[in-house]
Amino acid sequence: MLPRSIFDLMINETNEDPELVSNTETTRKLRLFTAGPRHFGVFEDEVATIVDWREPAPLPHAPESVLGVVGIQGQMLTVLDLARLSDQDAGNETLHDNNPHRQILALRGDEQLALAIDLLGETIEIPNQTFDPKRERNGLVLAVFKNGETQISILNVKQLFPSAIQGRERRRRRF
Repeated sequence: MLPRSIFDLMINETNEDPELVSNTETTRKLRLFTAGPRHFGVFEDEVATIVDWREPAPLPHAPESVLGVVGIQGQMLTVLDLARLSDQDAGNETLHDNNPHRQILALRGDEQLALAIDLLGETIEIPNQTFDPKRERNGLVLAVFKNGETQISILNVKQLFPSAIQGRERRRRRF
């Protein structure tokens, strides 16, 4: 049975009529990309835009995983080198000096972050069972799953900035 109006749809959603439960509640869109040798995914609703590579202006005394800042859509975003950041999070000290970044993936949110990515992949839908959306995680990765033969790490966007400045004091505005 189809709803007759938006009002009917809102009423029926509160009663959770099985015919009206949308497919978006059981799946989420994931934007895939590579950074260094690893494959990552970010939820589509966390992506603001993806632009061609432009060299970020370096920040003095920034951690190695912070490449600098770049202006995108009227905002200054801090660009993180995810290849270095994921190695740092795993405890590896691999150098990625010859890593040719091709694009910048700008993220939504208050932290004003962007990711330097090497190769943009497709957008896929994954079932919510792949990860636990209600469980808060402190690590950089929410979940890991296989897409064909490729291992994909779903990023915990809320932990990107804390992981990047790990062990450093964050400057705060003083009024």
